[in-house]
Amino acid sequence: MSLLNAAEIRQIEKDYREGISSGVVVDLFKARGERFSEATLRKYVQLDLLPKSKRVGTRGRHKGSSGLYPVEIVRLINEIKKALEEGATLEEIRNSDVGLTGEIQRLRRVSAHVLERLNEAIEQKEDKTRGQLGRSLDKHRRSVDRQIEELEEFATRIGGASNRLDQAFVIRER
Repeated sequence: MSLLNAAEIRQIEKDYREGISSGVVVDLFKARGERFSEATLRKYVQLDLLPKSKRVGTRGRHKGSSGLYPVEIVRLINEIKKALEEGATLEEIRNSDVGLTGEIQRLRRVSAHVLERLNEAIEQKEDKTRGQLGRSLDKHRRSVDRQIEELEEFATRIGGASNRLDQAFVIRER
């Protein structure tokens, strides 16, 4: 069994930048000889290791909708599988930089959505405050981006600290 390498992940992220279906995700890992199913994907979502899918309507009458996941889940699943192979538990992964990265990515998507909705509301304004509100929103957007980047750095530090503690514990056990 072999996990995806960095170049393969980048290509998948490029090919599916609009989102990726659960079936495609499962097929990607099964093609590598990895045990992975839609049930496992759902379990990882329920544990907050992966972001939820969003419903996307299908064109045509009575076609319904399908769920698309942010393509970053391929990278996250790869990291989760790698950590599991190294002996980590799902709870340990959830509290590591891998699990925290998924949470922070969700925060990034939600904040982008809120900022876009605020922008739409500003664009509906027909008075002279529109320009001032737009500039203020840009300032908030930069602030939110900066805060999220700081959280990402912090999560990496937490993951690095817990990895060092785990290694120290293993050394002491011997």
